[in-house]
Amino acid sequence: MAKRATSKTARAKKPVPGRGKPAAKKAAKKPTKAAPASTRANGKVIKRADRRAATARAKKASTRASKTEAGKINPLESLFGTDGIRARAGSGPLTPEHILAVGRALGRYLTEQAEGQARPRVLLGVDPRPSADMVGTALASGLIAECCDVHWPGMMSTPEVAFLTGHGPFAAGISVTASHNPAQDNGIKIFGADGRKLPEATEKRLELAVLSGKATGVAKGRGERFGWLELGRERHYEDYILKTFRKSFASLKKRPLAAVVDAAYGARSVDLQLFSALAHSLAFGKTTPEYRVGSSMKAGGEAAGNALDVYFMNAASPSNPDSHVLINKDCGSLHPEGCAGAVRQLNADVGICFDGDGDRCVLIDETGAIRDGDYMLLLLAADMKARGVLKNDTVVSTTMANLGLERALGALGIKLIRTDVGDKYVLEAMTRHGAVLGGEQSGHIIIADEGHLAGDGLYTALRIIEVMLDTGKPLSELSAPVTKFPQRITNLRTESKPALKTLKNLTKTQKEIESTIGDRGRVNVRYSGTEPLLRIMVEAQDDETLDSLSTKLASAARKDLGLK
Repeated sequence: MAKRATSKTARAKKPVPGRGKPAAKKAAKKPTKAAPASTRANGKVIKRADRRAATARAKKASTRASKTEAGKINPLESLFGTDGIRARAGSGPLTPEHILAVGRALGRYLTEQAEGQARPRVLLGVDPRPSADMVGTALASGLIAECCDVHWPGMMSTPEVAFLTGHGPFAAGISVTASHNPAQDNGIKIFGADGRKLPEATEKRLELAVLSGKATGVAKGRGERFGWLELGRERHYEDYILKTFRKSFASLKKRPLAAVVDAAYGARSVDLQLFSALAHSLAFGKTTPEYRVGSSMKAGGEAAGNALDVYFMNAASPSNPDSHVLINKDCGSLHPEGCAGAVRQLNADVGICFDGDGDRCVLIDETGAIRDGDYMLLLLAADMKARGVLKNDTVVSTTMANLGLERALGALGIKLIRTDVGDKYVLEAMTRHGAVLGGEQSGHIIIADEGHLAGDGLYTALRIIEVMLDTGKPLSELSAPVTKFPQRITNLRTESKPALKTLKNLTKTQKEIESTIGDRGRVNVRYSGTEPLLRIMVEAQDDETLDSLSTKLASAARKDLGLK
């Protein structure tokens, strides 16, 4: 493999005794009538304990009402899930008032950490969904009110925000996105100055400030002003990607690889210029009713010999807001069927399907078969081990990783470590075990052998194309060592999330199944960290067993949760 060029920028007071009214002279106590254990109201018997509970509820409701009248924010149970804040835009934690409070809480925290009168600088990027401006401007207003300078380049992928935050003059970075969720949702992902997700303790601090109503009130500037809002478009990340891959993609081949890129009408829509610099040619198309190739642009000069032809589709336009409602809709990593059809129609070598904020990708091989994160981890691990850069011969994935991946890695002498679902848990485990490769079945892969700690669908796809170019092997052959166990995920929508151990029927059924299947399958039950769902994952050696076990577990869970 050609050696890559590296970038220097890439990396209540207590009562006082004796006070009050003077004590009265002692008088003979008159017998008092005991309070009745119950009273009648509207013909119903009301127990004394019930009266007390009703009084407490009324008092609590009155307190909430008085807080609301005072202009404070109604409390929520929590703000942060497994990947930042996420909800239906305009409701719950994403009302304008809550978003403003999140901005102020973060801004206040950053200014407290800053030295002297320095104004922290915050990078703010958004994906192209309809509520991006509402969420972004509310956040920016809150940050500016707390004397932070906000740099807002506009549409930007989450990995780009993370990378630039970690390598630039920023105290924090924010990505306004709901990732793979539908267009009506949105979210807030916050990164620290190191480019990593905020520690849980910091999230709790911000959450407490917002939910207690303390992130409101008078805003005070520093000196004669508050913060600035700076608009512009950073190119440093694109420069890093180009410097990293230019030599590899300038390798002359008899026939350049053809790649179909599905941007999912998301943040990767802005990467046309980057692809044009890496590709031998660039063409455009759509998935409905079929893939239609638009005008093709041939590269010139330095890119003329590049070993990649790109067909780009499902791109959102900043100047066409109507396309923003299409983000993740029947396209991208959640719906790769359209891209698979285009790969077959164009006889392409690979399809690349991004999600809304571009931190994950799902690949399509030359036969039109879908290759998720399990296949990508195996392919990359095998290549990195062969080149001697897979530290500790260890790969980190989550409880969702298929048994087929674990067995394929084991055959290569590579250990698989599992974590809870969430890229931040994967990165934590990678750091703890000294691993440089980890990721999720969803296609969120972290390849850290060159210091890139952000899960990035684009970086992942380009690394895999490098392996294809270097070995001359098609993606189907490179993926072949993974023989997946049949897997099914049953999602049950639930408005409450009681502790799993309290779901007695489900717990009992799960234990019985696990003792029966042994190492011939797996069961994983968890709540989604971003949606009101209970997820039941089952793996088995055959579809019949999979159907039976999934049905039993779902039935037990419905009984515990009171679902139909």
